[in-house]
Amino acid sequence: MPTSNASTNPPSLIPTPHSVTDIAASARADRNRAVDLYRAIAMVAVAIGHWLAIAIAAKPGGGVAGGNALEQAPQMAWFSWVLQVMPLFFVVGGFSSAMSLDAHTQGADGTPGRPQDWVAARLRRMVAPAVALATLWLILVAAGYAVGLGGMVAAGATAAAIPLWFLSNYTIDTALAPYVLPRFRANPARFALVGMGAFVAIELLRLIGVPWVSWINWVLGWLLFQVAGFAWRDGLLPTGRRLDAYAGLFWAGALGVVAFGPYPTSMVNVPGLEHSPTQPPTIALLLFGAAYSATALVFAPAVTRYLARSRRAWALVVAANSFALSVYLWHMTAAVAASAVFYGLGALPAASVGTPAWWLQKVPLLALSLVFLVGIVAAVSRIERKALFAPRTAWQGGQVSMLIAAGLLSVGVKLWAGGEVESVVLGCAILLLVWHGRLSATDRPSRASGALTGSFRG
Repeated sequence: MPTSNASTNPPSLIPTPHSVTDIAASARADRNRAVDLYRAIAMVAVAIGHWLAIAIAAKPGGGVAGGNALEQAPQMAWFSWVLQVMPLFFVVGGFSSAMSLDAHTQGADGTPGRPQDWVAARLRRMVAPAVALATLWLILVAAGYAVGLGGMVAAGATAAAIPLWFLSNYTIDTALAPYVLPRFRANPARFALVGMGAFVAIELLRLIGVPWVSWINWVLGWLLFQVAGFAWRDGLLPTGRRLDAYAGLFWAGALGVVAFGPYPTSMVNVPGLEHSPTQPPTIALLLFGAAYSATALVFAPAVTRYLARSRRAWALVVAANSFALSVYLWHMTAAVAASAVFYGLGALPAASVGTPAWWLQKVPLLALSLVFLVGIVAAVSRIERKALFAPRTAWQGGQVSMLIAAGLLSVGVKLWAGGEVESVVLGCAILLLVWHGRLSATDRPSRASGALTGSFRG
């Protein structure tokens, strides 16, 4: 399968584009543009999936009861087979990380860049929009307790953090990428076999009841999808009919372990679900993610050719990627705001979840969520774009301190999504402390200073 190569030109000799049109025009002719389309689709698909799964209703005695529609209408679980795109996102992320690391290790002056500088640059782009989100919710929680609505506001802060599990996992994978990529390239087949073997062994230990060990797969499972992206970048994956056959085998395997194994139909986490597919990743999710990703790779060459021909379509993809993370991070905040309005109007859905009447009652709520999201993204996407175009600055410390900072960011995000007001406040506080104390520091330019750190350059 054709892959796009990172630019070998020194970043300082390449003018930094300032508009969607400039960015689109600056893309190399051999760029794998399907990667960019899939990244944008993944962010939007998650937002749609979360909005469809929201089941919120007014309690008879006051207040709201919120939950996941799949808890009350498990027949909707098959929707997750369309909208669970996170495995593909991690594959795409692995492709992009490998491309970016190749450019970073070459160095603008021929001297390899430091791993911690690359990690810092990637994390700054991801974390900057999340810092704005955390700041807002800390203010709202404090204000809510001041006026006697602390419980409801804290519940809203927890709901707003639902998408952030991705950021928690992706932070770890990004921090590990400079160390995993060269070891993978040293012996790709052995690395993949050892990784998958370890994953399966840990999963079997979980199934027989061994405690705690399964959480290793919280890192390893998503890391394997990233490694698949490395293989895609290096042209190591099968193509043509062989890829078609592998996709079919993976789909058959995913269906088989659900139909005849212990795994549920849902490919997203649902509270109380036994053998949750993502908490941590399971064999079912690994097979499903491989099938979904392989299918996307089947179509990738045709998608890339189309986007290379259609300047308008490519410009739309570039534009979508400039605010896709903002959509992902803020879509649940928009839904919380819309639900608050409908609660105040006494118009929250009241029909049984999953029925035609319930879907009809959800339509106005979804429409208002979209209106709020458009407004929010218009206001906050400048933060994402600023991080996208910011010159790289060196990390003020060594590799160990960078890994510790990444670990703290991951823990902070996990705590934020914990559900209790104490964990919300602590998680947001950790995120803000790491950002303002270490990650946002810009005192010293890196060797790659002046380079574009976003998705459209390596």
